[in-house]
Amino acid sequence: MKQPYTPRPNSNRKFVGGYRPRIDAWEKARGKVEYVDDITLLKKFPGMLYAKVLRSPHAHARIKDIDVSKAEKLPGVVSIMTYKDPEFTSLRPTNAGWTDGVDTVSYDGKMWSEFNDRRVLGDYACWVTDEVGAVVAAESEEIADEALRLIEVDWEVLPFVLDPIEAMKPGAPLIHPEMTKTNVLPPEKMGGDDVFLDKGDVEAGFDQAEVVLDATSVHHNATQASLDNWCCLVDWTDEKLTLYSNSFEADQSRMHISQMLNLPMHKVTVISSYVGGQFGRGDTGEQPFFLFTAILSKKTGRPVKFKHTRRESFHDSRQPSIYYGKVGAQKDGTITSLYFKSIGNTGAYADHSIFALKFAPLEISEVSFAHIPNVKLESYAVYTNKLPACMMRGVGNSQFNLIFGHIVDLLAEKLDMDPIDLCIKNFGHEWETLPDKSLTEVLKQGAQKIGWKEKRNKPGQGPTYDKTKKRGVGFSLHPAWHAEWQEVRRGHIPISIALNPDGTVILDAPTVETGTGSNTCNVLGCAESLNFLGVTPEKILWNHVVNTDTSLKDCVQTDSSVAYLQSEVIAVAVEEIRREVLERAEPIFKVKSEEMDIVDGRIFVRANPDQSQTVKEVLFQGDLVPIVITKSKLANAQKTGVPYFANFAEVEVDTDTGKVDVLHLVVINDCGTVMFASGAEAQQVGGQVMGLGETLTEEIIYDEITGVPLNFNFIDYKIPTMADMPEIDPILLEIWKGAGEYGACGIGEGTLTCTPRAIMNAIYNAIGVRINDIPIKPEKILRALGKV
Repeated sequence: MKQPYTPRPNSNRKFVGGYRPRIDAWEKARGKVEYVDDITLLKKFPGMLYAKVLRSPHAHARIKDIDVSKAEKLPGVVSIMTYKDPEFTSLRPTNAGWTDGVDTVSYDGKMWSEFNDRRVLGDYACWVTDEVGAVVAAESEEIADEALRLIEVDWEVLPFVLDPIEAMKPGAPLIHPEMTKTNVLPPEKMGGDDVFLDKGDVEAGFDQAEVVLDATSVHHNATQASLDNWCCLVDWTDEKLTLYSNSFEADQSRMHISQMLNLPMHKVTVISSYVGGQFGRGDTGEQPFFLFTAILSKKTGRPVKFKHTRRESFHDSRQPSIYYGKVGAQKDGTITSLYFKSIGNTGAYADHSIFALKFAPLEISEVSFAHIPNVKLESYAVYTNKLPACMMRGVGNSQFNLIFGHIVDLLAEKLDMDPIDLCIKNFGHEWETLPDKSLTEVLKQGAQKIGWKEKRNKPGQGPTYDKTKKRGVGFSLHPAWHAEWQEVRRGHIPISIALNPDGTVILDAPTVETGTGSNTCNVLGCAESLNFLGVTPEKILWNHVVNTDTSLKDCVQTDSSVAYLQSEVIAVAVEEIRREVLERAEPIFKVKSEEMDIVDGRIFVRANPDQSQTVKEVLFQGDLVPIVITKSKLANAQKTGVPYFANFAEVEVDTDTGKVDVLHLVVINDCGTVMFASGAEAQQVGGQVMGLGETLTEEIIYDEITGVPLNFNFIDYKIPTMADMPEIDPILLEIWKGAGEYGACGIGEGTLTCTPRAIMNAIYNAIGVRINDIPIKPEKILRALGKV
């Protein structure tokens, strides 16, 4: 990364959009920030026990019987509970769609409510490491682990299936026979038809097209690889249940616990502090371990802590998808028809497969394919005995971009067009005529930075370096994820601002900070709005602990939404602060509030500017009660479209070894308004670690004979290191603008979405053969070149 790229501002801002340290940087650097492991210590919770859960060694099995007698005799074991205990048999089944990290809903109102395919500690296992059978509470983790080894289980081992294509065939082992007659999730229970968008007449469009091409791409499952393993501590007393967790969904978790355990909401407290990385891992607030940890706490009368091991942290993944795409166009590059079909490997549980396979592609189509007359989208979610596919950063977008960027590159080559020109000619949202201003500028900036015109050659025909190495460039584009109008379903977004008499501010804009810097966005937005009072970011205290007893409802940090939702509410709340400050000045200046103004922390009479006092002087003349404004508002539903982003890549491929080196990545995001430039660039750069890993190295490997995952660790699951990362240039733009004071959009979710396809297109440009199955390991390159 070279010098920071300074965005061109939509308007002059004093604090928003600048480069500065995060508001928690100093505390984090000194080790003063408390994460869940810092909070849930034995010295803070005397008598704390440690929970462990039995996990299935089989890909598909049912417990016929269980014997815990030997484990119960182990010194240090306090309690062992099994699936036979009434505390568990009485629990309703659930699913990971209780909340998608956005909605706080009831049991019957949760997403995919027809697919309650998860039991909390049942007797039926759908994948290796599934939580079944028994839970242990002991005086130490080591004792709890030993107790699990002493439990004797009589298993009925069942046939299993790992491949979604095989799982769709008649006679395949059924994963959830109580739910479905086949392993394909019924569309009527998962949000409508398998064909979920059918605009125009796609087949007629293909018949009339002068050029028709099709392609396939395969996106394997990757995992979030968060360093901060999931953890919770539950202290369930006669008075109430208190949960400490590094889940970033406090209110959603409280709702789930309340309804599943039949507790009134005021008897459930959820407390969350900072989270050390998330990446979609915690987007389901109803994980079963919250519940069995709570039940153990009630049973023992002591606080109980549960934490995933590194192996157990591989508990959900990116939705693996096989995508088929087809495009029809005229010879001048006008696209007339698009068709996409996906088959998603849902894994053991339905979770949010349909979110990835239907919800995300539908939104992408709405804002990118509006000017294409014929579009058809079709998806199938398929149960297998693999790791459940749930939420991961870029959910649904990364998979779709892999095929979208593929057919764009194919079509441009067939038409002998620059793919940049092809994209500008065709893609844009329905609220703007083509060419789309945002897309045009994003691609222009990226092409200039990567050296597109100078470095792009005919595929495989560029110069050779060091006898065996070929270089190429490629790109991919995508609509941003998300703008304010796409978050209406979140409901009311509340915030509270307390202005103290001395001019300092306490901001209650509750969100669990996951490391993205959204808390800084809130503080900068607050300082910007309160600038007329002379408030600076240093004068604002942001409450970082979300406590459902004392905090407002939290705004969950998905889709980078905190940066553009809470800031808009803050701007509205500040207008009420202005009014109250002026009303308090009325008896002092003996004029009506509308006759006064406030600039740079000074109140004055417009007709006589010399008649003035500082805000502090005015507020100290009263009763010294802070001005507290609590404001809640719905997201602005005005449809403003979305901006675009793109990634450009330059690669070097060794044709003797198959090794791919990414030399340069350019990441361009149109943000609407850049709320916090340092944080935004950190998102752009950091996202490339995940994007590069998914493209070249990250893949969960299974033993096809046993169904056992083989690399649930950070040694064999290959995550890029600093030594693997190329030069990265982040570029922030402000072309598009949404509704509201700032009109910002999210970028964190999408910074990695285009990386795989950009690299894959660059590899094709370098060697002249395509590999469309990620990760692209050296053996795939050599196979494509006919060398193995």
